Amino acid sequence: MTTLTHCLAEDATGTWTIVFEPHELHVYVAFVAPGATAEPADSMTIEDFLARRSQGPTHRVAIDNLVALLETALGRD
Repeated sequence: MTTLTHCLAEDATGTWTIVFEPHELHVYVAFVAPGATAEPADSMTIEDFLARRSQGPTHRVAIDNLVALLETALGRD
């Protein structure tokens, strides 16, 4: 199975990405620098990502976009 990724927010320093590895049933959030790929070892759980203090406007947008994605997936309008 293919790893699925979704950009939550990005700026010149990198991209906040949610990653789902269906074959491992593993979901995580990673900050990926330009030209790099998301690595599970450098990632955090969704819970840790949401509990973390915002590190700036792009991080805040990433949090907001993840919450919106979860609300949409769970059927909240």
